[in-house]
Amino acid sequence: MSLYVDETGTPGAASIVFLHGIAASSWMWALQTAALADFHCLNVDLPGHGKSNQVPWVSLADAAEQLAAVIRARATHGRAHIVGLSLGAHVALALLEQNAALADRVVISGITAEPWPNRSLLGAQLWLTTGLLKRRWYVNMQAKALGLSPAMQAAFIENLQAMSMDTYRRIYTEAADYSVPPALRHVNTPTLVTAGGSESKIIVEAVDAIVKLMPNAQGRLAPGRGHGWNVEAPALFNAMVRAWITGAPLPAGLQTVQGG
Repeated sequence: MSLYVDETGTPGAASIVFLHGIAASSWMWALQTAALADFHCLNVDLPGHGKSNQVPWVSLADAAEQLAAVIRARATHGRAHIVGLSLGAHVALALLEQNAALADRVVISGITAEPWPNRSLLGAQLWLTTGLLKRRWYVNMQAKALGLSPAMQAAFIENLQAMSMDTYRRIYTEAADYSVPPALRHVNTPTLVTAGGSESKIIVEAVDAIVKLMPNAQGRLAPGRGHGWNVEAPALFNAMVRAWITGAPLPAGLQTVQGG
């Protein structure tokens, strides 16, 4: 069973693959694919999510292998730029570890570089969270809190209600134990590592850590922005992606990270 791909933009142009966060799907990139329609956009639903809901989530490594198959089959000349947020950023780094030759330039945001603190509490937190995520009132409240458009709110609610909570727990557990692979120190793919400036300390610090590990990486923060800043500040996010993949100067609204 293959992954669902929403294919838009300009056929034959350079391809951009978009990778969403946990419990989301291709809907979260609508503001990016519209602004980057002069590129060939491949908006992928990862295993266990959206219209790939029936594809089992196995691991980050397995998701990256399935993504590699999508790029080989559907990207222009079998290569693509990659844009990933949160879970999608983890999958993007797994792709670089396993199949770096398939990626031209990469943008990742909202990722951790080392295991989360206080992981002994994770089990109880996950059972509480997944219980709430099956309650309509809580999901509606979360959708409104994210500042999504009505159409995005509806997609958020639909995807989350359809997602297996076992899948949700397994992904969160894998993310909580995640460490950036040392093999990335040998990957020369140009990689822009970003985060919202208001994100948690472990995510902000990961920008510098990954930049110091990878030989051809740069780091930027979006001041005052949160985890989903592609929706909070789409103009800045879109300008950043376009600049990075075309080799133009990055927008002045971003803060340079010390290591990058």
